[in-house]
Amino acid sequence: MIRASWIVVVACSTPVDHELPQPPVLVDTNPDPAIVEVSLVAEPATLELLPGTTTDVWAFRDAAGTGSIPGPLLEAKLGDRVIVHFENRLPVATTIHWHGLRVPNAADGTPSAQLAIEPGARFDYVFDAIDAGLYWYHPHVEADVQIERGLYAPIRIADTTAIDVAADRVLVLDDVKLDASGALSETTDRLDMMLGRQGNVLLVNGRVQPTLVAAGTRERWRIVNVANGRYFHLDLPGHRFTVIGWDGGLLPGPYEAETLLVAPGERYDVIVELAADTTLRNIYYDRGHDIPDPGPKDLMIVRAGPATEHAALPPGPAIAPIDTAGAPEVMLTLREIDDGVAMPSFTINDEAFPDTTPVLGEQDAVAVWNVVNDTEMDHPFHLHGMAFQIEDDRLGWKDTVNIPQKQTRRLRVRYGGAGRWMFHCHILEHAERGMMSELVVSPRL
Repeated sequence: MIRASWIVVVACSTPVDHELPQPPVLVDTNPDPAIVEVSLVAEPATLELLPGTTTDVWAFRDAAGTGSIPGPLLEAKLGDRVIVHFENRLPVATTIHWHGLRVPNAADGTPSAQLAIEPGARFDYVFDAIDAGLYWYHPHVEADVQIERGLYAPIRIADTTAIDVAADRVLVLDDVKLDASGALSETTDRLDMMLGRQGNVLLVNGRVQPTLVAAGTRERWRIVNVANGRYFHLDLPGHRFTVIGWDGGLLPGPYEAETLLVAPGERYDVIVELAADTTLRNIYYDRGHDIPDPGPKDLMIVRAGPATEHAALPPGPAIAPIDTAGAPEVMLTLREIDDGVAMPSFTINDEAFPDTTPVLGEQDAVAVWNVVNDTEMDHPFHLHGMAFQIEDDRLGWKDTVNIPQKQTRRLRVRYGGAGRWMFHCHILEHAERGMMSELVVSPRL
């Protein structure tokens, strides 16, 4: 068993007066208003992550742009056909997984769905934007390495719901493990394997403690956690979060939260009413293995904008609960193996990927997945290709859910498109070391 009571938390850096940037947007080259056609490149780049130093990374860019962390935002509206011409200029093979989007299985970007794209090769991803909300894209080959090096970017699919805000922002949360020179750390130890790689530099949209200058009183923040293993437990002193959406889009109605826990892979859509200057902070969350409390860590300085009045929030979409009467039950038990000598490993139903027994289902069929966490730490559970509802929780759509230590979550799943779909822990070191399996969906008869 690994105990984390000896973790040393390194200060990110002294604050630097950088205004919060928004990710660049991929350029749509197709004149048809119902088609978004973009070109995307992955290649090595050198960027400033820690102020005053440069870091060699891997980054996404538009064909006519420069590499950035996070990579460029893919923006479309509900119903659009999306065409992504992807070129791999990395020294290794890669893919792109469209995290949370319901795409054809051939576009899912996993080893089950496509061959890896070799260095110098190209691949076209084609899918329809059938779900509004915030999603993200990243590799699904050696994901723990490639995402840590910088290959991640947001996706925003707009719908027709008008929400009156002064600004609509994307906040991409990450951490990186850097040495004093600014280089990505090459050290991966047993603690990294057990907890997920924990960076000593916290980033919001690729910046250390940036300043958000509010455009007015009310803002909409679409938040995604892309970190390998870090949980972001968000606190905005003097303010509350009004949660209006989850991974799969808007909720039927909002709810208030004093703090917001965002596990790796999760997204939250929130409204903030900025009454005064404040600071977005990451505060302690007990995710297991005796991780000590390092104290609050500042993520972003917030300068309140001018007072503005806004219309009331509109009602959210009607979401019908999935009827699970008579539905089969699927049992998935998460376990970790640590003998104190070898690197830890992780399993689902005592099997380590790729030597796993797939879950079988038919398109449009319904099942209840019981995800049992039999370990001493939390695990964020992600299902590809479809969304689910969490039993005994608010009614909404999720594709990534935190499974607390020694607890069980019951997920109502309606099986999506035919194909081989991955499900796994989204602590990337766990997924790459066994805590992953497949759902095989057969076509509807």
